[in-house]
Amino acid sequence: MSKELNTNGTKPAIQHTKSLLDDRRIRLLLAIVGAIVAWMVVTIVVQPGTTKTIANVPVDFTYDSAAYTSRGLSIVSAPEKYVNLKVSGDGYTIGSLSASDFVVYPDWSSVRDSGAKTLHLQVRGVNGLLNGVTVSIEGGDNSVDVVFDVVEEKTVPITVTTNYLTIADGYILYGTELSKETVTLSGPSTEIDKVTTCTAEVTHNGELTESVTLDTALRFYTNSGSEVKFEYTTKEEESVEVTLQVYKMATLPVEVSFVNAPRDFDSSVLTYSLSKQTLNVAGPASRIDKLSTLSVGTIDLSTFSLNKVYEMPIELPSDIRLLDNITSITVSFDSSKLETKTMNLPSECVQVVNLPSTYTLTVETERLMNVTLCGPAGALETLTPEQVVIEIDADDFSVAIGQQNIACRLYVPSNGKIFALGSYVIQCKIESN
Repeated sequence: MSKELNTNGTKPAIQHTKSLLDDRRIRLLLAIVGAIVAWMVVTIVVQPGTTKTIANVPVDFTYDSAAYTSRGLSIVSAPEKYVNLKVSGDGYTIGSLSASDFVVYPDWSSVRDSGAKTLHLQVRGVNGLLNGVTVSIEGGDNSVDVVFDVVEEKTVPITVTTNYLTIADGYILYGTELSKETVTLSGPSTEIDKVTTCTAEVTHNGELTESVTLDTALRFYTNSGSEVKFEYTTKEEESVEVTLQVYKMATLPVEVSFVNAPRDFDSSVLTYSLSKQTLNVAGPASRIDKLSTLSVGTIDLSTFSLNKVYEMPIELPSDIRLLDNITSITVSFDSSKLETKTMNLPSECVQVVNLPSTYTLTVETERLMNVTLCGPAGALETLTPEQVVIEIDADDFSVAIGQQNIACRLYVPSNGKIFALGSYVIQCKIESN
């Protein structure tokens, strides 16, 4: 298709399309809308002169505390306190602020010495002043009462008192044990200096017949006996456990035990007298009820001597307590009805017991010389060496191949009242089967 030409032979000009912005009235309207939006941004987002309340901001008693700690003072009483803050500034800036952006603290400038102080509260931004922002404490709640003093520590020994206990008849409160021997106090010197004693005053309902552990509160007293009631002092422990050792008492006859005695030994052949025939003791009821006598010590028959007097330290079972104020008992033997006899015993008298079947023991000592036997007068006159047994018990030594000098025990099977004085060894040879 051919395009039309103007009469002068040129193409006609393209006509300009009209826009809404060409209309002056439209441009005026858009300018007005823009101004309104700008005004809204300023008034709604920025909001100069906006006020905001931040509730429950805690008072910080540690902030700038060097102002009073440098004087040797400490806070001994301060309330847990919260205030509301009134914050003013442009809305954009204060809109994101919270309690963590501010610190509220007492003005320490008037604190010079101990005592109760009413301090004015101050507030500031955590990171210093906030540009264009002002802050104040709402209402009239802008002060706090704080008590200052010189804080000290004092360690006091704990004493047990048992004035309020009832012990059953036949029983004794033998002793007390504390779970902790001392208690440490921390607080103002004006309170702590009053304390001179600390007691655990034990109480229990009913009569005591056995040991018991009780949780007991601690009480503190002045030198004059007045109880100290603490207002600011803290205690390391409020109470301690007190164990009351309540034992049953008994009076028991005394006897002596013998060691290194021969097999089936009849100890009645040894007549002795004691410096004290009975002992007063105490212990758990279950233990005391099982005792009929007390063995206060042992005498080694291998070292026994006629007419010897023994001073024996009293040795009681670990759970039995001695109530008498003595530490030893004298044991005197009446040897007037005893006699001794010295013999030489052939190797045929040896008997070996408890030897494993994989070993053989050969006695190499032909004769055990100068054996001293002791027994009732007249019983030794007709005693022959063949009546005496020299016993070697493999349970009493380490069985090993080779020669050994082995301790032996002597006895007379026909008379349990005869025993050997001294100790004896026999040379033996042990071989493997």
